[in-house]
Amino acid sequence: MSEKDNLPPHILKPQVHWQRAHGYLELEMYQAAKKELRALPDVEPWSKRSKVFFLSIHQELEDWEYAQKVARCLRYEFSEEVDWWIADAYATRRYESITEARSILLEGLALHFDDGLIRFNLACYACVLKSPRECLDFLKEAVKRDEKFKLMAIEDEDLIEVRQELLDLGWGKVIV
Repeated sequence: MSEKDNLPPHILKPQVHWQRAHGYLELEMYQAAKKELRALPDVEPWSKRSKVFFLSIHQELEDWEYAQKVARCLRYEFSEEVDWWIADAYATRRYESITEARSILLEGLALHFDDGLIRFNLACYACVLKSPRECLDFLKEAVKRDEKFKLMAIEDEDLIEVRQELLDLGWGKVIV
């Protein structure tokens, strides 16, 4: 496939390619969406936007190898943003291993110490890796940062091994 085949037939304003890519994504026409994204200029804000969009496509397709590559690129380029640490770990868990994903999040925790979502994901990984005490510690720390993690913990399949203990702590009660 030539370079020309990777692009739409006409290069237009970036906003037009962006809108077309969104339309193709809604129609689940992923290759056409990628073609439109490749037409975007490699300058900000389009560069980051297209990477995020490519990540969404690869996650939707469960193409974890490429999702990991894009997420890792975003994590290196925008390490101050927690989302890319989570996305890289998510793809790495599926493409490589949960142990590698855990390492990514532990590194991210050093940079984003107050983030609850990293702690929640580390709790999930600990539970799957058969470390229930570590899991509960991470969950309690996540909940200190945001109460929403209580309900998330009750519903998350990774945390099935500690669910009863969470219910015993009263985490399953809904406050109206």
